[in-house]
Amino acid sequence: MGRTYSSSIAILVALCISACSENGRAEPQQPAPAARQADPDGRQMSVEEAKQELPGFPVESLPPYLRETLVEVARDEFVYDGAPFTLAGCLKEDKPCKRHATRGLTLVANQLAGGASPSEALAAYNRYYGSFDPKSRQSIDLTDAPCLGPADAKVTLVEFADYECPYCAAAAPILHQAVQENPQVRLCFQHFPLPSHDNAFSAAQAAVYAHRHGKFWELHELIFRNQQRLSSQVIKDLVQQVGLDPQGLVKAVADDELAPVVEKQRAQGRALGITGTPTIFVNGRQFTLPLSPELLRFTIEDELEWQTHGGKWANE
Repeated sequence: MGRTYSSSIAILVALCISACSENGRAEPQQPAPAARQADPDGRQMSVEEAKQELPGFPVESLPPYLRETLVEVARDEFVYDGAPFTLAGCLKEDKPCKRHATRGLTLVANQLAGGASPSEALAAYNRYYGSFDPKSRQSIDLTDAPCLGPADAKVTLVEFADYECPYCAAAAPILHQAVQENPQVRLCFQHFPLPSHDNAFSAAQAAVYAHRHGKFWELHELIFRNQQRLSSQVIKDLVQQVGLDPQGLVKAVADDELAPVVEKQRAQGRALGITGTPTIFVNGRQFTLPLSPELLRFTIEDELEWQTHGGKWANE
């Protein structure tokens, strides 16, 4: 199941998306390593040499200075599916784990190409695949949560977001694309307005109001589209644009019908350890990779395999 990513490593190179934090600063979701350059006087492993060490892996897609580093990592690190072979061993000995070795090496190469040291890349590799452990998965209450996609989808993405966070606005189309291109995926939204954003809580209340009237996703998109000019009046205007009565919103706010929903979802996020937005969970496990369409697709493929085989990796 899933692709082996033999065509090109480049498809997984993604910038680390930043997050809006509760302290008001934009921070990377993972520490951004300093870019590393090759030693111009140092020897670089040739494509032919790298192919001998990692047969079947697209080493030609790697920058020359990364080939030897990736080979060294592959010789030392075990494949994530539990097979008693290193990443390199799975490929050189043509073992059934070679597909998983290819995927794992793709992820490691992605981190190295982004500037990570071998230890940082391995930490990202182990953190990501460690998140599949049932003990690492969280139970998330989706009561009152708007969801997009089939209710019986095998993969549920849950996003905790803030309407004034620019990184949440950037994440929105990536998450929607995942639902549109895969019928086995659904997306559920949870409010996590940050104290540093003056209009985020009001926008969240308006979205709860819209959800109760079947207009959540229309208003959701409009709010993000207008996030840089949000105000009480703009929010009411947007509510009217989706065909709802802004005075109904005013009354619902005055009657304290909406704030408890926002507060409950934000409290749940804090109980899960969330301190910034966007934070995404995939079937209850926190998504720890940089957010891009390719990496989100990558983790959905992994999740579908894991679920299809009863919470374990398939070793063909």
